[in-house]
Amino acid sequence: MTLRLGRHSIRLSHLLAVVAGVVLVVAAIADTRFLDPVSSAAHQPEQFDPPAYAQEQFPVISAEIVATATDLTVLAAAIKDDPAAAGAEYGNDLGANQYAFPVWATGTVTEVDDEFIYLEVPGMPDGSDVRIPRNTSLSGIPVRDATGMIGFGDFNTQTDFQSVANEFKLLMQQEVLAPADPPSLADQVVNVIGGYSSGGPADLYLIHPVQIEVAP
Repeated sequence: MTLRLGRHSIRLSHLLAVVAGVVLVVAAIADTRFLDPVSSAAHQPEQFDPPAYAQEQFPVISAEIVATATDLTVLAAAIKDDPAAAGAEYGNDLGANQYAFPVWATGTVTEVDDEFIYLEVPGMPDGSDVRIPRNTSLSGIPVRDATGMIGFGDFNTQTDFQSVANEFKLLMQQEVLAPADPPSLADQVVNVIGGYSSGGPADLYLIHPVQIEVAP
């Protein structure tokens, strides 16, 4: 008799547990708001549009680089003396002893090839190699990072952050380099303003341009 009662008790407990589970499911469904596709789309975060963002921000960043650029000869001497101090004074700290700088330089174009415009800049430390990248060596990262106005925290993902640099590169090619007509600059004295990032070869200075003009 005790065994049968035990079995009935077990069955009753199981039944009560099932009923309780059903009640919870019904309550959860009753508390759930179901959205139609249009309403669901309206509640999604707005998708990031890299080209539109770059079109809006590139002129702003370029103007700030022009306004705050440091003479490359001054920066190069400061870097030779104390890279960290130079970064703190003239650049935007990217972490891990890396810096991005807004810079300007005036020099004579000694050579132009598919990848670079080579400059001879008076006043640079001995052994310095100053170049303006054109194609695969060109990067939007130094320009994006030079002012500190755009940071990783402004974006939802690393991909969005990188896409801004990619779009900046395209704009630099279209709006800065193409109008400058690099082959025509050979043997000319030019003024260039742009972004430079530390971390490469010590004597190589790549100026990723936001402005190139033939000196008057």
